[in-house]
Amino acid sequence: MSEQSPSARLEHRAAEIEAAVTRAAARFEEIPVTETVILRLLMLLGREISAILEQSLRPHGLNETDFRTLMMLFSLPDGVAHPGDLCAFVSQSPANMTRVADGLHERGLITRVASEEDRRRTILRITPAGEALALALLPQMTAQTRALFEPTSAAEREALLLKLRALIVQVDRCTQPIPEPVAMAQGEVL
Repeated sequence: MSEQSPSARLEHRAAEIEAAVTRAAARFEEIPVTETVILRLLMLLGREISAILEQSLRPHGLNETDFRTLMMLFSLPDGVAHPGDLCAFVSQSPANMTRVADGLHERGLITRVASEEDRRRTILRITPAGEALALALLPQMTAQTRALFEPTSAAEREALLLKLRALIVQVDRCTQPIPEPVAMAQGEVL
C-alpha cells in the first residue's frame, strides 16, 4: 500500500469528518451539518497548522507556545509584558505561562524582574538574543504562512478574514456569562 501525501491524508481526514457528521445527522436531523463540518474542519486545521509550526520550531528548541510568547514580546514597542497579559494571546493558563517564561528565561531569550510598582507582579522583557532568534525565524515562518495561502487570492483571504472575525464575535456572544436574574420588589424575578 502506498503512503498518502500529507495533503491527501488531511483531505481524507476531512472527508471522514464530513461523512461522520452526515451519518450522525441521519440519526438526529437537528444537527446543522454545514456548520458542524465547518467547526470540525477549523479544529482539524488548527491542530494540523500547529503541528507544522512545531516541526519547524523544534530544531530551534522552541514549541509553538514559546514562539508565540516570544513573538508577542517582539511585537510590543518596548518588548515588555506581564505574564498575565500574555496568557490570552498565547492561549495558556497562568501556571503554564510561568513554565513557558521559565524556559525562555533559562535560554536567555527573555528576562524576568519584579515590577517596581507592584513587587507581586513580574515583568517579562525580550532580550537581544530573543530578538535575534525571532528575526532569524521570521523568514521561515512567513514563507510557511504564504505557502498555506498561496492558492487563494487576496480578495478571498480578506473575505475569509472578515468571516472569521464575524465568527469570533458570535463565539464571544455565545460564551458570555448569563447574567443573574434581577430581583424585583416582593421577590419577583425579571
